[in-house]
Amino acid sequence: MDDVEAHQRGQEVFAAVLVTVTPSQLALPSPCADWDVRGVIDHVIGGNQLVQKRAGRTPPALPEDLVAAHALSARGAQETFAAPDGLTRMFELPFGTVSGARFIGFRTIDLLIHAWDIAKATAQSTDLDHDLCDYARPAAEERMGPNFRGEGRPFGPEQPCPPDCFPADQLAAYLGRAVS
Repeated sequence: MDDVEAHQRGQEVFAAVLVTVTPSQLALPSPCADWDVRGVIDHVIGGNQLVQKRAGRTPPALPEDLVAAHALSARGAQETFAAPDGLTRMFELPFGTVSGARFIGFRTIDLLIHAWDIAKATAQSTDLDHDLCDYARPAAEERMGPNFRGEGRPFGPEQPCPPDCFPADQLAAYLGRAVS
């Protein structure tokens, strides 16, 4: 699978988890320590808009419906990365300047791990796209150095995970989530 296809599949996995979230579940705590379910959703939608902004595009106004807002923001992020220069252009991010090819990898991992966060918080299955998890794991291992792990950083230390867990659970444990 190539990076653009993986990103699209990440958006689809996130959308499939999001569509089952009820309004009463938005305030539930998530495995992502600083955010409840709504905060995770807002982060993902905001990340999609950030892709567009960092490419010099103005994202469209979002509807209030979270599923529709995600769909619109996801389409904009996907179009940005799928553009002829989407993977070669440089993006200014808080932690440095990276190529689109590197940024799309971060975004795909972000989509997948936050789909897992919401699934876990709302008692949905964490049996997410196995092929995408297989794609994301080596990318996470390559990209998630010590500067991304620890107190005040996006990811904690790797957590234990039984080998018979779903691939998404194994990825979540690698990224510092407690899976049991």
